[in-house]
Amino acid sequence: MYFLSFFVVEMRNNYNHTLTWSTTRITVLEYCNKKYYFNYYPHALRSLNEEIWLKALLLKNLKSIDMRVGEKTHHLLSDYLRALKKWLVDEATLQTIKDRVLNEMKTEFEISKTRDYTSYDRDRKFWLSEHYYGENADDKFQEAMQKVLHNLDVFMQSEWLEKVQHYFNTAKTVFVENPREKDFDGMKVNLYSIPALKDVNVMAAPDFGVIFSDNKYLIIDRKTGQEKLDTDWVSDQLKIYALKLILKSRIDIDKVDIEWYEVYLPSLHQRGGKITKTDIDAIIEQLKEDVEFQKQFLVDGDIFKNNPLPHGDFPRTKSEKKCASCTFRKVCEELKNFE
Repeated sequence: MYFLSFFVVEMRNNYNHTLTWSTTRITVLEYCNKKYYFNYYPHALRSLNEEIWLKALLLKNLKSIDMRVGEKTHHLLSDYLRALKKWLVDEATLQTIKDRVLNEMKTEFEISKTRDYTSYDRDRKFWLSEHYYGENADDKFQEAMQKVLHNLDVFMQSEWLEKVQHYFNTAKTVFVENPREKDFDGMKVNLYSIPALKDVNVMAAPDFGVIFSDNKYLIIDRKTGQEKLDTDWVSDQLKIYALKLILKSRIDIDKVDIEWYEVYLPSLHQRGGKITKTDIDAIIEQLKEDVEFQKQFLVDGDIFKNNPLPHGDFPRTKSEKKCASCTFRKVCEELKNFE
């Protein structure tokens, strides 16, 4: 079995660029309108107050150690699969691949731990939220590195490895993405055939993809977070990947076989099924609804200009629990003085 993870990635999107849709973006907007503003339109604060603007940019780039586990697992698996595609990976090569990711994590951790959090550094956009909020994260970081290695080990000891090798040898096309070098042009979903969505940016790219034939595909989405195994519904993320395949290949949904799976690490639990016409119709309608929702927060509802309304038009959540754990809680409190 081969291992495949599709994911939606947003292009770097300042407030004067065409509107972008992603599952993450919509989740944030539904979670808290103000958090959405800070996360996707921080540049709009520049004319209001430079200190708040720079602080928002700093907070926007915070990542938790748990988030880094998912990101570095993705890097490690991609490095391994790309090497495996070219040759049989021996123990020495495998150790080199592991060491590369571990050394990256160690270097980034030390930079984050010692950096000055009183100012925004545009040339160093990585830092950990644990360090920003003054937490001692050394033990948590050591555990994170072990989790990343364990995720690869679990994959290598499973049936997935054998099937990866099988498809490298037998499939029509196998693609392994390099997540360190994003091909944004190749990631863009061409929505020109859908008038209501033609100006919306949607990005989707596989880190491992297999094409069996012109009308037979398999999509597997890798997960390292909370497992959701109590349902057989197809996630919007997976529907987007299928929609991209259909639009790019210009194939009839009734004549294509797209199988999907979600696979969780390190448990290797999975769920899956077939993409249907109902799924494709549903994601197109969902995109339209989500875009209409996002347009409510844009000047003149113009998705092409994508200029946000004033910050006061983005209400805060009423949940104290959400506010207490929000990355932007400090700058959000300061912004109240301007409302």
